[in-house]
Amino acid sequence: SDLPQFINPLCLAKTRESIVGKIQLDSLARIKIVLLDERGELKYSLNFSFDKTGVCIIECKIETQLILECQRCFKPLEFDVRNNSLLGIVVKGEVFEALAKEYEPLELNDDGVTTVEELIEEELLLSIPLSVLHPLDKCAGTNDLDRINAEAKIQPFAALAALIKGKD
Repeated sequence: SDLPQFINPLCLAKTRESIVGKIQLDSLARIKIVLLDERGELKYSLNFSFDKTGVCIIECKIETQLILECQRCFKPLEFDVRNNSLLGIVVKGEVFEALAKEYEPLELNDDGVTTVEELIEEELLLSIPLSVLHPLDKCAGTNDLDRINAEAKIQPFAALAALIKGKD
């Protein structure tokens, strides 16, 4: 449905629930900003449980393909996302440092509820590198970059050569 699916991870963990589904990329407002093509879908699975210390954890798996812009040649780049993460639930006011190091913290609001879309979109955003680039051998911008770097090469004696020519 078009309505957000609200979940309470603590309640779902008590019964060790799982949620599996798909989300259309064009329904994720924050991710649309970085996409060149909004078509496609994201597959996800969320498994809720508690660890030995009583911390609520969510095993989150996402899989999709994004069309992003190469930061070197500015051409489309297909970027495959296959991300597995282990989220440790922190209720508002708790300390993040109390979580085991293998958990990524997920802070819930006062009522302990979030939406599947928010959770999935946050994980997707975190899985995209800061600078997305084609491999050097497949990037149209590599030759341009080499040319620009060659032209910008520092020539420390160029000013001296100009002075010598000026005295002749």
